[in-house]
Amino acid sequence: MEQNAVMQECCFKDSDTAIRIHFHNAYELLFIREGHIRIHIGDAAYDGGPGSVFVIGRFEEHSLELRTPVYERYYVILNPDMTERLITDRRLLMPLRSRPQGFCHRYDVSDHMERFELIFRRLLEEQHIQDSFAGVMHMSLISELLILLCRLRPALFDATSQAGKTAVFAVQHYIDTHYAEPIRVSDLAERVFLTPCYLTHCFKSLTGYSPKQYLVQARLAAAKDLLIHSDFPVSEVAFHAGFSDVNNFIRTFRRETGYTPLRYREREQI
Repeated sequence: MEQNAVMQECCFKDSDTAIRIHFHNAYELLFIREGHIRIHIGDAAYDGGPGSVFVIGRFEEHSLELRTPVYERYYVILNPDMTERLITDRRLLMPLRSRPQGFCHRYDVSDHMERFELIFRRLLEEQHIQDSFAGVMHMSLISELLILLCRLRPALFDATSQAGKTAVFAVQHYIDTHYAEPIRVSDLAERVFLTPCYLTHCFKSLTGYSPKQYLVQARLAAAKDLLIHSDFPVSEVAFHAGFSDVNNFIRTFRRETGYTPLRYREREQI
C-alpha cells in the first residue's frame, strides 16, 4: 500500500493464533465475524464475539486471547495523519480519538452485521484497485464505518460544548504535528482563545487526557515507532520524539510502559 494511503493494511483472517501485546502508531478497527476472544486494550479488557467492533487508538497497546477454535475477523489499520487530514467532519474522528471517562472500545453491531461485513469486504476489494478513484473510495467506505459507529454512540458527542470540541480538535492536531517542539499548555490555550484551565477541562472531558498527558503520549508513540523501525540510539530517539533530556525520557518511558526503551525494542524484535 502507498505510504500516503489512508489504509495501511486491510485483511480478513481466519487463523486461530493469539496476538501478543503490541503497538502500532495508527488507528485500528477490528470486526469479529465468527468466534469469541478476550481482548486487552490499554488497561481495559473485553469479551468479544460475532458482531463486535473494537476501536483501537494510536496510543493503545493491545493483545488478545482466543476463546474458541474458530476466529474469523476483518481489520483495517488507518494512517492517522492521512485519516485526520482527509476527514473534514471532525466528529467522525471521535470514536478513534476520544476517550472520555467510561469509554468502551467495544461496539455491538450485531444488528448491522451484513452492512459492516459488506463495507469491510469492499475495503478489501478496493485496496487492490490502483486507479485515480481508489483513495476517494477508501475514504467513502471508512467514513461510512465511522458514521455508523458514531450513530451507535451519540452520547460521545455530549462530553463538551461545540466550541470546546472545536478547540480540542485544533489542539490535538497541533500536538500531533508539533510534538517534537517545546509546547506549553498556556501557549496551546492562547492559540484557541481559551484559558489554560478551561482548555484542560474540555480536553480531559473529551479525550480522557489532559493536554500535557496527551503530549506525553504523542511523544511516546513517536518514540515507540522509532525504537521499532529504526536503529537510532536511545538519545536520538528521545531527541526526535521531543524529549529534551534523555534521562527524563527513560524515566517517562519506563513509567508509562513498564519497560526501558532498550528492553522495549528487544521485546518488539522477538
